[in-house]
Amino acid sequence: MASCAACGAEGLAPEQACPRCGAAPAPELELDLRAKPKPRPAAPRKKVVEEVSLELAVDPRELTAQRAAESHAAPVHDVPVAAPPSLGGAAASAQVVRSGAMAKAPGAPLAEASDVESDARVLADFGEPPRSWLTAPLYAWRVLRRQRELKTALAGRRTEAEHAAAELEGALVAFAERVRPAAEKLAAYQPALAELVRAEENLRSRDQVLAAEQDARKARLGQVDARLAKLEGELAQAHEGERLAAQELAAAQGALAREEAHLRRAEVELRAAQTAKDGAARE
Repeated sequence: MASCAACGAEGLAPEQACPRCGAAPAPELELDLRAKPKPRPAAPRKKVVEEVSLELAVDPRELTAQRAAESHAAPVHDVPVAAPPSLGGAAASAQVVRSGAMAKAPGAPLAEASDVESDARVLADFGEPPRSWLTAPLYAWRVLRRQRELKTALAGRRTEAEHAAAELEGALVAFAERVRPAAEKLAAYQPALAELVRAEENLRSRDQVLAAEQDARKARLGQVDARLAKLEGELAQAHEGERLAAQELAAAQGALAREEAHLRRAEVELRAAQTAKDGAARE
């Protein structure tokens, strides 16, 4: 069966005119073309399942350390654990953390790396990689958006970890101060307490030395401040003397200007009188 070269109708017999457009076939001009594939039926739409935000209760690093410590195989149990709300609800609906140890075959690679990789992939929630270049831009845009969300969540988790470390250190110090009186009565803790007492004495001696140096520095700073205050007073007096000298100089310059004006006026009057005297003598 052939197809019409003019309108594309299919199911034509060789050397038969097209019943749709009436075009006659031209065998010498026709090309061997493959028939267009039939359109695939549309896939049914998947139902949108509401995402449930859960709380991350298992650390993959702790699971890795536990698997490395175990030498025998253990049954595998799948425990659904979702990411925290700040990591996005998409990862919360699909994250799974394995709580058992994987059986290891002789010569096979360790399963911990693959487990951590799978956990990281589920937590990232980048989705399936594109199979066509047409969907690559959408996949890249989704990856970039998820990376921004993960960076924001990572910064928040680091801040929480630092705060938790500080609280843990303070709690340990408070606990040690509370149990020290009871530990001092037990002989088993005497060596450790003796070492602790020596360390405290060493710290006290260093503290005393530092306190003495700080007092000496404060005394030197007090002397420098006194000298600076004295020099500032002398500088203020010098500024006041300079101001008075400037006023006297201005007054002297004003008096000199007035005397010069009187002198010029006297010279003018003298020349005028001399001129009048010369004119009278000529007459």
